[in-house]
Amino acid sequence: MDRIPLAIVGAGGMGGRHLRALGALYESGMANVELMAVCDLREDNAKHLADSAQQVLGSRPQVFTSMEQMKTQCPDIQAVDITTDSGSHHLVAEMAFDLGYHVLCEKPLSLTIRGCNRVIDAWKRSGKVLSVGEQERRDPICRLNKAVLDAGAIGAPYAFLLGSASGGSDIVIWPWRHYKNIGGIFVDAGVHVVDQMMYYLGEIEEVFAVAKVWESKRYRGERIGVGDFYEHWYDEVPDEIDADAEDMVVSTLKFANGAIGQWTSFYAAHGEPLRYGMIYGSKGSMQPAKQRRGEPLTVTIDGVGAVTGDEVLTLVPDFHLDELSARLFGADRLGSYTTPFEDADRFLVALEYYELGQCIAGGTEPEVNAYVGRKDLAVCNAALESSVLGRPVTVAEIENEETAEYEASINTHWKI
Repeated sequence: MDRIPLAIVGAGGMGGRHLRALGALYESGMANVELMAVCDLREDNAKHLADSAQQVLGSRPQVFTSMEQMKTQCPDIQAVDITTDSGSHHLVAEMAFDLGYHVLCEKPLSLTIRGCNRVIDAWKRSGKVLSVGEQERRDPICRLNKAVLDAGAIGAPYAFLLGSASGGSDIVIWPWRHYKNIGGIFVDAGVHVVDQMMYYLGEIEEVFAVAKVWESKRYRGERIGVGDFYEHWYDEVPDEIDADAEDMVVSTLKFANGAIGQWTSFYAAHGEPLRYGMIYGSKGSMQPAKQRRGEPLTVTIDGVGAVTGDEVLTLVPDFHLDELSARLFGADRLGSYTTPFEDADRFLVALEYYELGQCIAGGTEPEVNAYVGRKDLAVCNAALESSVLGRPVTVAEIENEETAEYEASINTHWKI
């Protein structure tokens, strides 16, 4: 199989996570992309990722500190995978398209709609592929969630109740996720949540929300990040930071199909952590499984009772995973899996890489394109805008920039 040469741009913790995903794709025997270079403004980061690639992939990619330099010295590279901090995604993606690269961009595409639109304009000019990194919907159990809903097992959807509470006053994952103008945690994590909600139930049209900053001081905990992806930089994390990004948002959502959602995102919760999710329909309920955990899905149907684990597969006899998912997770029909979190994490990003290669080779559209990525952001920013304005906000208002008071300071910060 011909492999499309690519580069990882952004060699911090997320770049390392994506490198592990490339390792999984190589191991699958279905690799259609090949890492040729890593690029980061910090040469030490780029060298660290290149050294890791030597261990994971068996070859050391070239190291660059600018994409312009990379374009000149390594002209065979066709695509870039952008894993920089969230706030800079729009700048890096726009430059990548102008240099003639295909792009896989980590979510969110930008922190504001105006930034998204700049990326979309550059993408259209370039004629290249743009895929947005929303890998969680690719989890085998999330695919099963979707299949069960589409089969009508719980009837017409009525309500989606979803929430989490944790974090206290610790720095969550990395300091920049507490800075509004660089990538607040609600947006950075929330676009994943929104993508799954709309993947399951369709588009969200309106949001009414209240948002707060409870912990304006955040402190370095005993560990940083997700898994061990960020440990290399632990000593660079300050003992404390001043936070200005919202750490609690409580939202009511109106879906286009008439369903109502209640979404609580609470990253300043002290004491007992909480996580819940339930979709209610006209014939029953479904407790959607958490991505990257492999826990069994539970469906409770009126007159039938609870159906869980592999029994759920009887509700969707035609459900099958794609070939690469089946290779990575071990079967093409799964009611649960025991794959460790770190492996599930890299498998899902491997699926994104593989799809990127397919789209470049075949001229096809990725599952999560620019418009899906923009709408995921728009729902999050509609919640934040609603809190500022004290009224419900439609997603169309945000996408059309009819109101953008919350986004204004971010646009000013990035001069867009």
